[in-house]
Amino acid sequence: MSAVSEQGSIRLGGRDFPVSAFTFDQLQRMLPAFARLDLGLAEGGLEAAREIIAAALTHSVPAEELAELRTTLPEILGAVPVIARVSGLTAVGEVLAGKKNS
Repeated sequence: MSAVSEQGSIRLGGRDFPVSAFTFDQLQRMLPAFARLDLGLAEGGLEAAREIIAAALTHSVPAEELAELRTTLPEILGAVPVIARVSGLTAVGEVLAGKKNS
């Protein structure tokens, strides 16, 4: 299965948002934020999750609407792994982990 066919859905504010293959610009915005996810929520991890979600939804949700969306931490934290899988980051991580174990 190619990365372009990867699809998913994230739930924020009780609404479902489809996510599918991302543009180069979206991926470029997401990658630095993925690298900061290991920070604690108060130390920048929540900001990183927000940046990832905002980049993923750039083409489907206006920035103002996303800023006003009422959501919860479980919804935010549940959205990030879906976006990682759809972006191919999960597969890349698995490949890199395999190379380190070889």
